[in-house]
Amino acid sequence: MDIASLQTSYDNRVIQMGYLDSLHDLINADYQSRISDIYFYARHINRHINFQYHDRTIQQLKNSGNLRLIRKQDAADSITVYDNERMKTSLVQLDGEIESRRHISFNLIGKIFDSYAWKQMTDSAGTIIRLTSNPVLMTNDKALLNEFAYRVITLRGTMFFTNRSIRTTISSARNLIELLKKEYGIG
Repeated sequence: MDIASLQTSYDNRVIQMGYLDSLHDLINADYQSRISDIYFYARHINRHINFQYHDRTIQQLKNSGNLRLIRKQDAADSITVYDNERMKTSLVQLDGEIESRRHISFNLIGKIFDSYAWKQMTDSAGTIIRLTSNPVLMTNDKALLNEFAYRVITLRGTMFFTNRSIRTTISSARNLIELLKKEYGIG
């Protein structure tokens, strides 16, 4: 379940990083004729799929003291590395990403984007749609737009490192599964 959740989150993040690249490029260019695109890409900042760590089994093993019953040292070590290093690193990285999204949302979006246009960008199913009109930005303040662009590219970098951590965690999970299958003859 971890691998599926991590992969879905990874794939979503790849799409969003493309949106953030486009958003940053548009803000840096002569964007007046493409403001609806800026709205579209910015609207995705808060649309993310966080992965869920399914640690119930590992927690049960730890809390009951049964982790020590795993006699094969390679298996016990691999479980510990997966839980304490790979997954925890991905979760810490995700926390930083969430904090970056929150900062943009709470401190910048309301100063730059028209809330009425923002609201019109979701259909009844909650899907983000492009506006057919070219709405206005609430400000042309270069310093504020530069801070927004800086935060967008910083978020993009954080997402890149989250995905790098996710790739390592997925690899670790797959290796752990193969090790357990081999060590315990699971087919």
